[in-house]
Amino acid sequence: MSSTSDRPTGRPRTIDPAAVSLVALRLFDEQGFDAVSMDDVATAAGVSRRSLFRLFPSKASLVWGGLDEFAVRFTDELRLRPASESAWVALRAAYRVGATFPDDTIEITRHRLRVIRANPSLERGGEAASTALTGVIERFMAERDGGSVDDLATRVRAHALAAAASTALTWWATHGEGRPEDVVDEALALFG
Repeated sequence: MSSTSDRPTGRPRTIDPAAVSLVALRLFDEQGFDAVSMDDVATAAGVSRRSLFRLFPSKASLVWGGLDEFAVRFTDELRLRPASESAWVALRAAYRVGATFPDDTIEITRHRLRVIRANPSLERGGEAASTALTGVIERFMAERDGGSVDDLATRVRAHALAAAASTALTWWATHGEGRPEDVVDEALALFG
């Protein structure tokens, strides 16, 4: 039986969620999402199982953590675009800004996208965020073009744009070429 003097004193160590997520994503990418347990992640990350579940309530949450930052950069940039700019030019610029990941997140983003691509069941975990982002695009297009979010043209263009950007990011993650913002911009230029 251990005494209280065996326990470390002072403040508990701080756990970096991004570092834990990177460890998990590397494992998922190398061994397969289904082959890695939360216990495996906790052990590899050097954290307790309890701490891991406090930060990430599920394996899927380890994967989907970075979408929020992309969406914030994207929507913030849309708000800054001049009203005189066409919807297309503004959206392309906003996607470029959204896809400009900080250098210290490039590796984690690449792993995240590869894991999602390799595990179609994970796509359901990002549906709400993806649907919300597509809704932002629909509303923006409707406002700039004077249409309605219910117009067939607005819906098709918004969904095509979102799909093209997503496909470009996945291509970047699996091919390892260039910067993500350049690859997304190149893909969106195909619509030009």
